[in-house]
Amino acid sequence: MTERIACTVCGAKILLDTAKMNGGLCMPCKGGYRKNIESSKQTYERQKIERESPPRKHWVWLVNQVHKSEAGFAGLSRENQRFFAACLVEGEVYNGGFDQYFYNSSADYFPYAVEGLTEMGAVECCRLLICAKELYFGSAPVPTTQASRVDYLRATSVQEEERSNKVEEIDRLFWNDPDGFQACAAKYAELHGLYNGF
Repeated sequence: MTERIACTVCGAKILLDTAKMNGGLCMPCKGGYRKNIESSKQTYERQKIERESPPRKHWVWLVNQVHKSEAGFAGLSRENQRFFAACLVEGEVYNGGFDQYFYNSSADYFPYAVEGLTEMGAVECCRLLICAKELYFGSAPVPTTQASRVDYLRATSVQEEERSNKVEEIDRLFWNDPDGFQACAAKYAELHGLYNGF
């Protein structure tokens, strides 16, 4: 068996030749990337725990129910519908603003999102969603399909520059997380037992 000794910095077992060549250090410590390796390990462990958490498993189940089951969105309970729709708003707006939300299929569930945000107590998020809706669609209802929204928005593209500046401000206000959305969503899910069985 080849003799090994501990790295003088991190304690990892290394070959004697490596220790002699590097002044007692392992290659990651000598190269200065040991901290990156340890940070990556910690990140991986956190992500693994998160993937196995009831909230994450519930979300994956919701997405599969909506997009892969025969019943789709209509097959979800009232509470799950509102939870799903509200979380879509948060995800889309944080990723690409209200513009992304209204141009994507997530806005198919707009009325449920308004109800969900309200029931969760995310009242400022809901107010911002409604303000954004009014910039895009005025007093008209939000078209219920992605294709019909895109057609409507293309037909009103003359107003796009004016709308864009106002929407950016609403995006920034939403990004400030005025209601603590994650806490509101978690409380709602717990209240209605949405994570049970996950």
